Amino acid sequence: MNKSKKAYIRALRLLSKKSYSENELKEKLSQYDKNVIDEIIKRLKKDGLIDDKKLAEKIVEKFFERKKGLYYIIRELKRKKIPEEIITQVKENFDFQREYKIAKELVERRKNKRRSSLFLFLKGKGFSSSTFNKLREKYGE
Repeated sequence: MNKSKKAYIRALRLLSKKSYSENELKEKLSQYDKNVIDEIIKRLKKDGLIDDKKLAEKIVEKFFERKKGLYYIIRELKRKKIPEEIITQVKENFDFQREYKIAKELVERRKNKRRSSLFLFLKGKGFSSSTFNKLREKYGE
C-alpha cells in the first residue's frame, strides 16, 4: 500500500472518531509528506468530510447548549485550530441576544447568590462584555 493511501486511511479513521479542523488533521498526519497531506486534505474537503466553517458552527451551537459565552467559544475555536478568518466571521455574526438570554437564565437560577460571585461565575463561562454589562445594569453589582 502506498503512503498516500495509508495516509488517507489514517485520516478517515481519525475522522470516524471525531471532527477535526483542517489544521488539526494536518498535525495528526504530520509524519507524511506535505504534498501527500495537501492532496488528502483537498480530497476530504471535496468529499465534504472536513469543513472548518461547519465545524465552527457546530462548536458554537455545542457551547451555547452548554451555557457558555462568546469568549469561551472563541477560546475553543482557537484550541481546535480553526482559521482566524472563520473566527472573525463567528464574532461578526455572533448571536448576542441568545448569549444574553442564556446568561440571564443563569442569573435567575442563582438569585440567592452574592452578586459579585455571580458575575465572576459568568466571567468564567466566557460571556461577552456587552452581555456582562447589560446584566450588571439590570441586576446591579
